[in-house]
Amino acid sequence: MASIDLQRLKLAAYPLTRTLTTRVSDMDGNGHLNAIRIGHLYEDARAAFYGVAFEGLPRIRAVVAELKIRYLREGRWPGEVEVATGIESFGGRSYVMVQGLFQAGLCIGLCDTVLVNTAHGHAAPLPEANLAGLERMRLRDVPAAV
Repeated sequence: MASIDLQRLKLAAYPLTRTLTTRVSDMDGNGHLNAIRIGHLYEDARAAFYGVAFEGLPRIRAVVAELKIRYLREGRWPGEVEVATGIESFGGRSYVMVQGLFQAGLCIGLCDTVLVNTAHGHAAPLPEANLAGLERMRLRDVPAAV
């Protein structure tokens, strides 16, 4: 298993957070957040990200090329979770969105999503204005606690 960038475990490293209330349908038979339902939490926050990062810009058509979820701790129901979202890197046609799932102040999971901009069914360059939006949403370097 690949090592984890410790910055990813810090809520303050992410420029955008979304608080979601877990529902009974998010629970598995053991009272934990269901692994599949956790994917829906990331998806909800991913959708909200676009409205913030690309506010006032023409909507691009980005498709998910790869998605990886890592489960670090058990999530519990009932309660709230914070889904934190940021950009790790981007190139001319794609970008890597990273997310952390936090409950009671602890990171319980990570999600990495590679998104590719498309036009007419093919990969296409990201518009300059959208690149600026992605730059504003980069992960922050948070100093270690003293």
